[in-house]
Amino acid sequence: MGLIYSVFVPHPPLFVQEVGRGEERKCQASLDAYHEVARRIAQAQVETVILVSPHAQLIKDGMTMVVNKTIQGDFAQFGAAQVSMSFASDPVVIAEFQNITGVVPIQSSIDHGAFVPLYFLQKAGWKGKVVLLGMPLEQPEEYGERIGKILEDLPGRYAIVASGDLSHRLKEDGPYGFEPAGPEFDQFVLRTLQRDSKKLSDLPMDLVERAGECGYRSLRLALASKEGAPEVLSYEGPFGVGYLVADLYHSSPLPKWARNCLLTYLEKGDNTPLHIPNSTTEFKMRRGCFVTLKQHGHLRGCIGTTEPWQENLALEIQHNAIAAGTQDPRFRPVRIDELDTLSFTVDVLGELEKIAGPEELDPWRYGVVVRQRGRSGLLLPHLEGVDTVSDQINIAKEKAGISGGDPVELWRFEVMRHYE
Repeated sequence: MGLIYSVFVPHPPLFVQEVGRGEERKCQASLDAYHEVARRIAQAQVETVILVSPHAQLIKDGMTMVVNKTIQGDFAQFGAAQVSMSFASDPVVIAEFQNITGVVPIQSSIDHGAFVPLYFLQKAGWKGKVVLLGMPLEQPEEYGERIGKILEDLPGRYAIVASGDLSHRLKEDGPYGFEPAGPEFDQFVLRTLQRDSKKLSDLPMDLVERAGECGYRSLRLALASKEGAPEVLSYEGPFGVGYLVADLYHSSPLPKWARNCLLTYLEKGDNTPLHIPNSTTEFKMRRGCFVTLKQHGHLRGCIGTTEPWQENLALEIQHNAIAAGTQDPRFRPVRIDELDTLSFTVDVLGELEKIAGPEELDPWRYGVVVRQRGRSGLLLPHLEGVDTVSDQINIAKEKAGISGGDPVELWRFEVMRHYE
């Protein structure tokens, strides 16, 4: 099955009820979000969590991996010795990770950067195995990509939990006082996650150091492990430290359905409706959608519908997946022996909303439809290289065959992107 979840979570010990003794309620938004991501991981039946902590033993070149048969510890140093945990390690994953250049095996107990996330996972009823990694100080993307590829080839169900706080310098009365780089760093992280997470590593390291963070590298590692559509569940900093809870990636059944539909068509040569799974309510709703195929990171086909034409989303995806693979005029039809080299994404469109003007658009949040005298053009949101509203409208006009200076009606819509 491979990697099916990736999240970023904070690790203040006071989030643990037995430590906070009521103080944790000042971070209720973070607590609610924490419980939600833990619930999602437990509900997804994740078998092993790969936990990346900035408070495990760190080394200058490479990253550490705890190889104890049992990962255990307690919160005695925070006045809550009664809170203890014990999790089995995953020897299969550990054996595979030992082949990564720079991974150094160590013996260690749970540090608080790992203990806090595990506390919430245990509260959610999760009872799987744990592989504890120390955050790499250099090249986190390289380690993330390697870890993601290894997990894809393993049969289990895995999640990466990247632990870390953002800036510790948000307030004068915070742990390290106030530094203007603190809020600047946190806002950059939030904005970049919501727009283009690939640019997260663009920050100058002197600004990162002045911000006094401890989770920047673990976040970058998790993002590199598998492409997703990050969802910020909460952010707050009541104690002068930035606490971010984000769902970075989760596996969706919709792209797998699209892949299966195209495969069946290429095998049998017809588009007879397949048996629709009953396990996902999303399949039953009516929505327009786009199916996108990429090969080695390059577009290989994309076809979609702005409004639903089929009786449910499953059939909408089936129609568009077959069309994307065989009818996109920009590309030759996909051959069946290419399927293993393709990645599938499905963009499910929300309701179209007519707007008064460009000021109501955001190319990262909203897609746009332009209309004029029976002509229309659509552009999805969150596209690489489309950074401004002007770019977005002009490209949509070009697709519709509308002159750049001509007035148009504008419609916007939101999109939920689903990755395999």
